[in-house]
Amino acid sequence: MIMRELPLPVVIVTVNWRGNQTGMTVNTFNSLSLRPPLILFSADRSKGNHLPFIEADSFVVNFVEDEKLSDRFANVPPEDRFTGLKFHRGVTGAPILEDAYAYIEAKKSKVIDEGDHSILIGEVLEGKIVRDGRPLLYYRRRYWRLNEFA
Repeated sequence: MIMRELPLPVVIVTVNWRGNQTGMTVNTFNSLSLRPPLILFSADRSKGNHLPFIEADSFVVNFVEDEKLSDRFANVPPEDRFTGLKFHRGVTGAPILEDAYAYIEAKKSKVIDEGDHSILIGEVLEGKIVRDGRPLLYYRRRYWRLNEFA
C-alpha cells in the first residue's frame, strides 16, 4: 500500500467514558487549525472500539515514545489497557498517561463519518510538554523514532 511510504506519528488517545478510562493507539493525528486551535484524529469504526471516542465530550492525545505502550493500547482488550498504568486526570476528566512526554487536552467539536473511519475534531483546551521525548513514528509496518531518520 502506498500509505506505508509515509511516516506517521503514533499517539495514544484517551477518554473518560461512562465513568471509566479507555484509550487506543492512533497514527492518524494532526493539527487542523491555529485559530481556533483544533486537532484531529481518526478512529477505525470496523474494529468496534471507537464508540467511547464518539460518545465522549473530550479526549487527551498522549505523545509517547514506548513501543510496548503503543502496542498495549492497540492490541490488549480495551478493559485491560489501563491495568497497572499510572495516570492522572486532566481538566476535562480524561486520563493523561504518566509515561507521556507531552499531551493535548481537547473538547470534541465534531465527528465526521467517512468510509470505515470516523474523523474526530477537537478544540484544544490545554497542552503541555512534560519532558524531552523522542516522537514515535510508524513507517513500513514498524516503529521508528525521529532521530533514526536523521
